[in-house]
Amino acid sequence: MRAWSLPALLLGLALACSGQGPHELLVLVNRNSTGSVAVAETFVRLRQVPRLNVVELDVPNVHWRESIQISPARFTKYIWGPASAAAQKRGIDDHILAWVYSTDFPVRVTCEPPFSLLGMTFLRNRRLDIESIRLPAEVAKQLHQKAQGLILRVKLGWYMSPLFAGPGWPGALAYPPVSLDAQAARLRTEMPLPSMMLGYTGTNGNTQAEIVACLRRGLESDGTRPEGTVYYLSGRTNQVRAVIRRWQFPGACRELARFGVDGVVTDRFPTGADRVIGLMMGAATVRPARIRKFVPGAMAEHLTSLAAAFDAARPPQTKLTEWIRAGATASAGTVSEPRSMWQKFPHARFFAHYASGCTMLESFYQAVFSPLQTLFVGEPLAAPWRPLDVLRIRGPDTPTVSGQVAFSAHVQAADGREYSDFVCLLDGRVVGPPVADPQLTLDTTGMNNGQHTIRIVGRLSGPVRTQVFAVKRFVVRNAAPARRRLPWQRKGK
Repeated sequence: MRAWSLPALLLGLALACSGQGPHELLVLVNRNSTGSVAVAETFVRLRQVPRLNVVELDVPNVHWRESIQISPARFTKYIWGPASAAAQKRGIDDHILAWVYSTDFPVRVTCEPPFSLLGMTFLRNRRLDIESIRLPAEVAKQLHQKAQGLILRVKLGWYMSPLFAGPGWPGALAYPPVSLDAQAARLRTEMPLPSMMLGYTGTNGNTQAEIVACLRRGLESDGTRPEGTVYYLSGRTNQVRAVIRRWQFPGACRELARFGVDGVVTDRFPTGADRVIGLMMGAATVRPARIRKFVPGAMAEHLTSLAAAFDAARPPQTKLTEWIRAGATASAGTVSEPRSMWQKFPHARFFAHYASGCTMLESFYQAVFSPLQTLFVGEPLAAPWRPLDVLRIRGPDTPTVSGQVAFSAHVQAADGREYSDFVCLLDGRVVGPPVADPQLTLDTTGMNNGQHTIRIVGRLSGPVRTQVFAVKRFVVRNAAPARRRLPWQRKGK
């Protein structure tokens, strides 16, 4: 039996934690917006994100109240620099797999061509060069593209995400769904930084109440394995946005069938449909409210140029926020003109990744070939097909402890699966290597008196890693150590 023994000074190394869980998110909050603070607080509470993972940023009003964009230099100054520094200073950067932005942040970065806030985050604030987006000749041929120069290659969607799982054209290779931790292990220092936005409340945006309802739908969806339908709309016309993904739909339906999910290719909008798991279509304008009911965890989007360009009133195009208002749990769109490039929108395989047990965020980033101009909005941890296993922590019967205390964990798996990989976090920091038998001995004598938290995460190996966790709070109350008197302070001296 191997057990943890945690000294009060926490000398154990913080190691990467597999699978995407709430402790692996960095939640960014705009402290200048009460709405941003409130939405982040709701998400952190619902998903039990460690408080250590919440970073408040001082984003000037001009970049979210007066405008929706920010320059690369100001992105570095107000967002990237302080957020990444905070994660490093707090000792949690080694296990952060993704960032989550609350509301009231800019959505566009004014480089050339413009990137989304998430696109710049994905690149870890690094500048592209032409060699970094050079496609293999056979890929460029299949995409029917020719491009010289950095800007044109970005506009044509030549930047290929290392997380994209394919296929990139009919008959091309498709990779199986995997968790972010597996991607990070494969890519190492080349791992990008995925992110999502919880909601947008500015012009053409959602209300705070609609965003909170969306976050609750995400939590409600977990493990439900919903019965319903994924609709792929092939379109009745030959407009490019309606037909550009048609080749993806039959293969996606066949893959969904293997997961027991109903996928339908149709040229009719599913007016009045209920139990809608998801929808993909191509149209400049759409009325999502015609759908009667989305299941919790649903994703819907409509592949149009300006769905996330919330400040663009002409030409009139439906914004992605309308899907959230209608009951979807997430949507996606581009923040500037993407041209007629399917590479910048979710591939039809999104729902196959999702049905394999991946989270919403993991599914998006495996399904988008070139995410630099794309904005993903909604609940990032929604996982309707994850197993509903339960981890329980056993520990002291009283909430107040002192001296040596012992904790252990047990997983109740729905189908008898056995977890043999556990990670412990004390007050939000990963401590020690993973262990097979979660027996924890904690020496509190050197810890500060007051409240502390133990989080034990059980992980089940596989391409899509199952993760389950529990949090136990306790209060340390140790007697203050007696002060050692110096010789001249002793009695009689």
